[in-house]
Amino acid sequence: MPNDPLYIYCRKQSLYEVAWSPIHPALFTTVDGSGRIDLWNLNQYTEVPTASTVVEGSPALNRVSWTNSGQQIAVGDDMGKIWIYDVGEQLALPRADD
Repeated sequence: MPNDPLYIYCRKQSLYEVAWSPIHPALFTTVDGSGRIDLWNLNQYTEVPTASTVVEGSPALNRVSWTNSGQQIAVGDDMGKIWIYDVGEQLALPRADD
């Protein structure tokens, strides 16, 4: 294993969980304490997320998981609430060049 990371992501808010897509080799999602969900595609932009949203009320999100199909994510907060989001085929499915 090399000593240098491939990428370093710096955020002002602490990240609480990261999860790789089960079907897309370059797609992962992060959640943070400000209620933000980010989708990152290593084959596209590496400085900014490919897509992001903030959950209403900005709860401290601390869990994220992909469905087996790789087209939805479930996120949870520190109060036990869960939200399900449809990622959409355009983002979820790898392209031929991914």
